[in-house]
Amino acid sequence: MGFNEPFKNSIGGKISRLVALSVLSAMILLAVFLGFIQIKESVNQKRAALQSTAFIYASALADDIDQKNRLGAQQVLRSIARVPQILYAAALDTDGASIASMGNITFLASDQVDEHASLLQMLTKGNLPIAVDIVRGGENVGKLVLLGDITDIRSQLLWTTLTTFVAAIFASALAFPISAPLRIRIITPIVTLTNAMQTMRQTRAFSKTTVIEAEGETRVLVDTFNSMIGDIHHRDAALQKLAYFDPLTGLPNRVNFQRLLEEHLAEKASIAAVFLLDIDNFHAINDAMGHSIGDALLMDVAARLNTELPENGLIARLGGDEFAVFAPGLATVPEAQLALAKLISSLYAPIQILGHEIHVAMSSGVVLVPEHAANATEVQRHLDLALYDAKKSGVGRTCFFRKELVDSLNEEAALVKGLRTALANDHITAFFQPIVNLKSGRVEGFESLARWIDPEKGHISPGKFIPIAEKSGLISTLGKHILRISCEHAKRWHAAGRDNWHVSVNVSAAQILQSGFIDQVRKILHETQLPPHLLCLELTESLFVGKSMVIVQKMLQEFRELGIKTSLDDFGTGYSSLSYLEHLPFDKLKIDRAFVKDARQGSKNTELLKGIIGLAHGLGMTVVAEGAETSAELSVLQYYGADAVQGYIFAKPMPFDTATINADLIDQKAMMQGNRITG
Repeated sequence: MGFNEPFKNSIGGKISRLVALSVLSAMILLAVFLGFIQIKESVNQKRAALQSTAFIYASALADDIDQKNRLGAQQVLRSIARVPQILYAAALDTDGASIASMGNITFLASDQVDEHASLLQMLTKGNLPIAVDIVRGGENVGKLVLLGDITDIRSQLLWTTLTTFVAAIFASALAFPISAPLRIRIITPIVTLTNAMQTMRQTRAFSKTTVIEAEGETRVLVDTFNSMIGDIHHRDAALQKLAYFDPLTGLPNRVNFQRLLEEHLAEKASIAAVFLLDIDNFHAINDAMGHSIGDALLMDVAARLNTELPENGLIARLGGDEFAVFAPGLATVPEAQLALAKLISSLYAPIQILGHEIHVAMSSGVVLVPEHAANATEVQRHLDLALYDAKKSGVGRTCFFRKELVDSLNEEAALVKGLRTALANDHITAFFQPIVNLKSGRVEGFESLARWIDPEKGHISPGKFIPIAEKSGLISTLGKHILRISCEHAKRWHAAGRDNWHVSVNVSAAQILQSGFIDQVRKILHETQLPPHLLCLELTESLFVGKSMVIVQKMLQEFRELGIKTSLDDFGTGYSSLSYLEHLPFDKLKIDRAFVKDARQGSKNTELLKGIIGLAHGLGMTVVAEGAETSAELSVLQYYGADAVQGYIFAKPMPFDTATINADLIDQKAMMQGNRITG
């Protein structure tokens, strides 16, 4: 088996190298141990032999050493030279002085070691020192030192080491093929598991378990892996259902429905009708009966609609109380109407939930494919437009998509964009319509009205941009802009000596209820230096809808404390106004044009006008009638005691300078006619 790069980095290569290294290490350690035992035994044997020799010669030297006979001692030592493997011999007296010696005299200076040297020192020096006492007559008269040659033992050690290392290398090489069965038993399951993991990662298929023959810990690993794959499969199934199905009704959700539309529209000559159904006033049911009843209602509605699906149709819950129905094969409006009628009729019977009888009405938008939309995104967008148009028409209405809905939406988006630009570039200003006092015939103030003058398109109708401002949230910015302009111009009138001319500014419910509005008004009055009593804020009845009477009373009282006048605008066109008048501290009441138009004595309209004026006066409010256009209407208003009037009979809303000139003319005319008002 070669040591190529993949094998070196694989588990099998690592195991083989580990086995070889283990064998090599074991062989070397064993050889070292056995070699040490063998060498130690050889040294001990040679030591014993040298000691026996040394004892014999020590006896022979005893007399010579005792008598200090150097010649005799030398003769004895020469006989030692015939003993093999003795490198050196020396006879020493009791003081350690040499009496006689045999061998290389430099031995003692460079290589000799003491008798108690370690085995490593002996092997390094290559000699074995032996020292025995020379005894005569029981007394120690000297010492015999012998140095034995152990180079043969050292050579034996080197040879043993070399042969052992070669054997260890050979054994390590044999470990690779010998370890193959071990690698196969361990590596094969792991490699199989690894391949299975890679396949699952690439295919995202976690439904199949891996069948592998294994045992021991590897078997546990395989079983754990299969268990984990099972858990992942169940989790993915749950996530799949959660991602594509509504958990409450079990119907396909918006994502799933979008996918279905995309698949259908990808087919050539695809024809279908798509319905978007919305439960009318569902939020009211939820709020009144609780969310558990609301959820039960949604499940019941889903079940009923499902029973009346067109052939091969599909129903989905898009969210909240919206359901979408996909009906393939329906190409015309009559076919779609027939299918929709069956769906709606399934909800005619009241739904019984926990003792509650609930009557369900549904609004619907319809899109025909491919006539009304070319792709899934367009289908859903056009469905939303059609449903929105249906709900604007009332409860239980149906609207088929038409191109005008997109045009209207685009126009609205362009108006919002243009309105933002106009506010930033001061293209929106205030026009002023005079309010004339019916007793004096003179101008007492003006109503300030927002006007958008586009550099390219000219005048844009307030009927277009005011609703857009309210819908887009720009009404507060627009209102603040007009309020500031109005106060600045009113201050100019006041500075010019027209002290009685006040300005009335319309304020939307969204504007007045925003946090800090009263502080905003106070700041504008301070910056423009306009006396507060010359400002009148006109509020519509929409301010009261859904609001606490205490909150509205508090706001009006704060205006009164600042010295600002308040007026109830468009009286009679909104809600149950009479219930508010008694409790809310308005200073003025403005009668809507609907009660002034075609007013003549003796008509029902005039009787209502008379009653409103009398009611307002009875509550301490002054009455301003708006929209007067004819002398007859003016006469009726004078007759029934209206306090002031505004309308085209005097002037249309005009720019500041023109309105000022026109008001001066009205005052001059009133003075010339002796306070008699004529149209």
